[in-house]
Order: sequence, then C-alpha cells, then structure tokens
Amino acid sequence: MTTFAVFLRGVNVGGVKVLMKDLAGLLAEGGFTEVRTLLASGNVVLESELSEAQSVQRQCNQLLEAHYGRSIPTLVYTREEILQLAQPFVLELPEPAAEHHGYLTLCESAQDAATLYELARALEPRPAVEVLGRALCWIARKGQSTTDPLSKLTAAQARQRVITTRNHNTLVKMAAIIR
Repeated sequence: MTTFAVFLRGVNVGGVKVLMKDLAGLLAEGGFTEVRTLLASGNVVLESELSEAQSVQRQCNQLLEAHYGRSIPTLVYTREEILQLAQPFVLELPEPAAEHHGYLTLCESAQDAATLYELARALEPRPAVEVLGRALCWIARKGQSTTDPLSKLTAAQARQRVITTRNHNTLVKMAAIIR
C-alpha cells in the first residue's frame, strides 16, 4: 500500500458542502484504506493499492463526481512530497514573525508552480515566493490571506488550472498523520 495526501479544491466555501465524515466514507467505499481527514477543508490522508498519484487523483475525482453530481477537483501528493513541504518553511517570515503565515499553493505539475512563480514575480511590490516541487511558497500577514495580492493572483489562476492553497501549518499536521 502507498500513502497519499488528497486535497479537495473549493469545498465548504461558495455553497459546495462536503462533510469530512462523508468524504472519508466515500473514499473508503471506493477502495481506499486508512482514510483520515484533517480540518473541514478537504484534506485527506489515505492508502491505496495504486502506486501513482495521478491514478489516485483520477479515482478520487470520479468518486466525487459520481457521488456529488458535480466536478470537485483534487490534487494528490505522495507521502514524500508532503514530508518535504512540511519541513520548516522555505521562506523567512518577516518580523514580527508571529503576525505572518506561510502558505503553499499546491499545483498539479511543477510547470504550473513555475508559471505561478513567474506571475508572482511580476507583482509590485515584488512578494517573497519560492517554488518547492509542485508548490509555490509565499507569505501573507495574518488576517490578509484572502486579500493579499498573491492570494488574488492564485484565486484568478484557479479558474485556469487545478491549484489550491493551504497554510503551511496544515501541511505540518498532514505530515504528522502520514509519519
């Protein structure tokens, strides 16, 4: 069995309600094992007989669409990717550090992450960003994660590609479940 992290995009916001206990049951019925959810925003750790993230993603997407009658995009990351993303944050938080959070915009491909990086570097003032595998790392002041210019950029890009953003602390918690 191989361990994966699954991130649903756009659930429990904008009228798309997916209860985590229902999600866990659906994925277990769909053949996944050791299904565990984290928070109410579509974060799942599971095990699969499938060995590739893309195969797990396809199966999850099919299960969700069949059950909910609408497309609910997912991103699937390997155990190794999650452990890498959960390491101490790649960017140094500005002072006072307690007033800032690290964020990761998770992407389907490294190319998508590179594209987001180039778009972010064109913003003024130029934000601190870094690519780590299939994720774009960035920082926002607490309470401004949805109004930050980079957040607005990623929200606009989410209409064109499958991406989702998570607080770094969420990835740390996911890594603790995976270990």
